[in-house]
Amino acid sequence: MKRRLLVWTIILGMLLPGSLYLAYGGKGSTSSSSPLTFNIFNPIVDEQNTTAFYNNGGAFCSGLNNPVPGIAVFGDGRVTGPASAYDMGSPWTLATGFATTSYTNGTDCGTSCLKVVFGSKSTVLTVDTRGASGPRSIQVNFNQPCGTADGCPGPAGSSTVFGGYVNTPGLLEVFLDFAYTSMAVCSSTTCPETQPAFVKFWFADPTNSSVTWRIDWAHVRVLRMSQTT
Repeated sequence: MKRRLLVWTIILGMLLPGSLYLAYGGKGSTSSSSPLTFNIFNPIVDEQNTTAFYNNGGAFCSGLNNPVPGIAVFGDGRVTGPASAYDMGSPWTLATGFATTSYTNGTDCGTSCLKVVFGSKSTVLTVDTRGASGPRSIQVNFNQPCGTADGCPGPAGSSTVFGGYVNTPGLLEVFLDFAYTSMAVCSSTTCPETQPAFVKFWFADPTNSSVTWRIDWAHVRVLRMSQTT
């Protein structure tokens, strides 16, 4: 049985510290010698100049001029990632003191290994923690306000759904209209090169493994911070 939690919200950017950050071994590289690593940062620090971005004709989030806090995504804390971010130089300012969780493709093997790969001609980023040793999980906190003026439809609009959060193995996928590796690097903190995407997270019901839930994030900003991210 499948059920869906609809979440109309905004994540503060793939490849953007404070939320989700991806590193790999060079443009187009997904070889086993340079496995993809997916980092989830806490707290959120957003260095993109969103006021300038949304006022330069690049708006795509249903007319919203300023992103708002959405349902928070956290790592499981089992593998510590980098404590600093924005270390790729101008126009970004180095930020430190983060708590970070890393997920690296092919590691933590249990019945399955962690899967962090590009699929569908590099238009989909897949992070699959199901079956990984640990277990490896992703936490979604429903205590944050839902990111639309009218709230979120379905169970995800309630801060008490699943007791306020889930911390569970699951499948997270981030969808672009074209290949991640063909994205242009941000030319400024306004980053007109930002691209819209959407995210889906599938996980088993904590009390009934025969039921699968899905959370949808309909509006996501994706930034490419450097040629190696």
